Amino acid sequence: MKKIIGALTAAAALALATSAMADGWRDHRGFVQPVYVGQPPLAGLREINARMDEQRARIEAGLRRGAITRWEHRRLMAEHQDIRALQRAFVADGFLAPRERMELNRRLDIASRHIVFEAHDRQRRF
Repeated sequence: MKKIIGALTAAAALALATSAMADGWRDHRGFVQPVYVGQPPLAGLREINARMDEQRARIEAGLRRGAITRWEHRRLMAEHQDIRALQRAFVADGFLAPRERMELNRRLDIASRHIVFEAHDRQRRF
C-alpha cells in the first residue's frame, strides 16, 4: 500500500511539474517566462520601428523646411526618445506583449498629432 501511495505521489508531482513548464520556460534565474502562443515573441516590432523612423524623418524635414522651430524640434525629439526608451523597456525581456504594442502605437499616434500641429502652427524659423 505504501509503495502504491508513493508511486501515485511521485506521478502527481511529475504531472504538476510538467504542466508548470508547459506554460513557459525557465530563464537563467529559474523563473518561468511566459510563452505567447500564436505570435512571434517580438510581433509588431518591425512596424513600430518603421513608424518611429518615418516620424523622425518628418521632424527633420519640418526643421529643414523651416516649418518646425529649433525649440519645437527639441520637444518633438525628446518625445521621440521617450517612446524609444519605453520600447527598449518593453522588449528587455525578449517579448513584446499585445498590450505593450498597443501602448507604443497609442504613444506614436499622439506623437504624430504633435508633429502635425507643430508643423502647421504658423511659427516659422527665420
